[in-house]
Amino acid sequence: MSILNKKINCNQSLLLYKFFFCFLFLFVLNSLLSAQNKQDKFIITHEDSLALENIIIEKYYIADSTDYFDTLKNALPIGSVTYRIFIDMKTDYKLQLVYGNKNHELFIETTTSIFNDIEADAVTGFNVNTKYINKGNIALDSWITMGAASRGFTGIPRNEDKDEISLITNRESLKKADGLTKAILPNFTVYNLNLKPLEYDTTASRFSTNDGGWAAPGGVKGPNADNKVLIAQITTNGKLSFKLNVQIGTPSGGYIKFVADKPEENEIQFDRLNFK
Repeated sequence: MSILNKKINCNQSLLLYKFFFCFLFLFVLNSLLSAQNKQDKFIITHEDSLALENIIIEKYYIADSTDYFDTLKNALPIGSVTYRIFIDMKTDYKLQLVYGNKNHELFIETTTSIFNDIEADAVTGFNVNTKYINKGNIALDSWITMGAASRGFTGIPRNEDKDEISLITNRESLKKADGLTKAILPNFTVYNLNLKPLEYDTTASRFSTNDGGWAAPGGVKGPNADNKVLIAQITTNGKLSFKLNVQIGTPSGGYIKFVADKPEENEIQFDRLNFK
């Protein structure tokens, strides 16, 4: 065989070799994309579409003159309302995420300002220190959460708190029903959120994001069979409004996204996520 023929055969083998690996790469890539698409485009059953039952806005506490003078650092106006927001789901479903994105803004706002107790410094319910919960107005601080209303305790609506045991003893109306129950708290994470309006800021009136949220990796259920999960406590003497979007995990391992308005593909509009 001539040297020229050897070179031709070598080049042909190299081309076949390159073609084979190019084909293999494309095949593997296509398989991965197909698998991802199948995972993302799971079937939402009729039962799943009803997973979100209600958004509960509880008037947890109304401040009086005692609360105003009890404040250590930042004055709490008389008549201020401490609101708690609960996501009410069907049994066996789990809240995974409260979020905002470019198509669905998340915001919580008031016509005046969001009250922050400077002593508490608790931007999430997970770091409300039960040791100091009766100090000043720490129990009325504003924060976000995935169930937790203090360290080791989850939040429940006060009308469902029947044990007559209360951690909060410095407020008459909370002495028998403080909306706290002992629980194992979920993992919690926050991403792309400016938490300043819930921290030291005493003038902020709006908390919002178009690219962030807070989550319980693996999901979280409410402590009772009716499956209500606390997601925020906000104290203000103004008119409260909010727009929320939530992702709920299904018993089959999928998820559903419920949005306040303008639903897109695989999203479900739930009007009570838009409160004004």
